[in-house]
Amino acid sequence: MSADGKPPRLPGWRPGPPRPELAPGFWKSRRARPVDEVLRGLPGMADDLLLARIDSVWEELVGREIAGLAKVEELRAGELLVKVAHPVWLAELNALAEEIRGRLHERLADEGTDTRAAVRRLRFITGA
Repeated sequence: MSADGKPPRLPGWRPGPPRPELAPGFWKSRRARPVDEVLRGLPGMADDLLLARIDSVWEELVGREIAGLAKVEELRAGELLVKVAHPVWLAELNALAEEIRGRLHERLADEGTDTRAAVRRLRFITGA
């Protein structure tokens, strides 16, 4: 603090133009929003949030044994990519893809998330 009790100013500092968003009461008119609603508005975040929701219910949808062998990897252009540990399970899960997708839509619809447009297809791939 300087002798007059004010904070010291940096050399060359000048006040900028007034910023209305810093004025008292500016934010009072804005309603609070859930974090996921705010994040959905950011580019690319909607798919990431949906992928996280899918991953959180995956074991419930397919069961513990299958969830241990098939991991949700990526959501891109309406396709949910799932990496499967063994080719035998790949064939089995490909046969069950529509049933699993239906369960996914029902489960997330219960929570108010419409996934029908976002997840149009499940694709299973093998991976180590």
